[in-house]
Amino acid sequence: MSAVATPIRELNAREMATVEGRVVAITVEPHDAAPRLTARIDDGTGRIDAVFMGRRSIAGIEPGARVSVAGRVCEADAALRLFNPRFEIR
Repeated sequence: MSAVATPIRELNAREMATVEGRVVAITVEPHDAAPRLTARIDDGTGRIDAVFMGRRSIAGIEPGARVSVAGRVCEADAALRLFNPRFEIR
């Protein structure tokens, strides 16, 4: 990904964006639910959730990892999210 990262505090719903930050938390749905991995990313200006549908794990996506994610910003339950974003481990 070569796009310039946007600070999370400047993101708006429905826009395409690239964000760089550190994974601060991981949530995985239980095995009796549809597979979904959520990585909370913090860039120092705010937090956004990268939601990977159909996945329970992704090599390298773990707390402390530095990542770049890109996709369309959504707002759900008053939180910003990127669903199935493109990603790079930094």
